[in-house]
Amino acid sequence: MKRHKGLHDNDSRFVEEVIKVISSLDGSSTMKLRVYSKFPTKFSMILCNPPKMTLNDISQIPMMNNNVISIQIDLNTSEIKIDAYKHKEGTKKRKRDIDLDENDIPINYDLTMVDTIDKQHVRGIFRNVLGMTFMEFNSEITLHATHYILRITDIELFDSAYVKELMEKYRAFIAKIVYDFPRKSMDIKIRRNDVPIFNIQTKKRKKLKLTH
Repeated sequence: MKRHKGLHDNDSRFVEEVIKVISSLDGSSTMKLRVYSKFPTKFSMILCNPPKMTLNDISQIPMMNNNVISIQIDLNTSEIKIDAYKHKEGTKKRKRDIDLDENDIPINYDLTMVDTIDKQHVRGIFRNVLGMTFMEFNSEITLHATHYILRITDIELFDSAYVKELMEKYRAFIAKIVYDFPRKSMDIKIRRNDVPIFNIQTKKRKKLKLTH
């Protein structure tokens, strides 16, 4: 295990595990790591130029260490910033809750490509995305056979926990959320209402042949 200056072995092990997991994804060969450990109770790790990652990929990181405070996503600089309490410093700390905010969609925003039966949940998702920041960002909605893609670009630093809450709130409609760091975008795949949530296929169960 590589030891990082200013970190307990458990914290260094966490850093190495994060690198190991993300390095297994396609497109991770150019990723770089920076670790900041000068604060007495906390440390930060910044992953520069990470590969394309789903929200589920990001959500694995707090499962490796209960001391994770936040995971910040910066699409403009293609960075993931992970803040965590140092070993034995976070056991009595309570993690803050993330609340979703809503902002009104601009009146002139084009939603003509969205079917009438989908507008309620598409607008709801978009209002919560607008609530992520007070700063302007670029967005585009494209129509596909089974879904819409809401693509967000030029957005300021945001907390991935907010996006996780968004996914949870609209889990019946959001199929996937992808942080496309190479393209500097966040893509939200939104299911169309006329498409079944699940395609159930029945398969004939094969009998296992035991040999002695």
